[in-house]
Amino acid sequence: MTDIEIKLIKFLLTSSVYSDNAVMKNLGINEEELAKAYESLEKNGYLESYSEYEARNPKTGCSSNCCSGEDCSSCNKCSMDNTFDTSKVKVITVKAILEFETEI
Repeated sequence: MTDIEIKLIKFLLTSSVYSDNAVMKNLGINEEELAKAYESLEKNGYLESYSEYEARNPKTGCSSNCCSGEDCSSCNKCSMDNTFDTSKVKVITVKAILEFETEI
């Protein structure tokens, strides 16, 4: 694992959501370096796409009372729906958390 990949995982574990621009600015890397790091981290099981995450954790409907009997998609609090583009969303895997949680 490269220094950039290690720094990236540690940085991502400090919060829940970051834009690519914020990651690049904070790590002092460019878009190409970030893309390579993402690719390597996904290949090695430290990150996964949101679609892979959703496939393992299928939606089972609303887990709260936000919808009050209405269609869950109307309240936008129950889960991600098709109104959001999640194609670039990366999810930190349990492997990354377990390996790096003591280092942050």
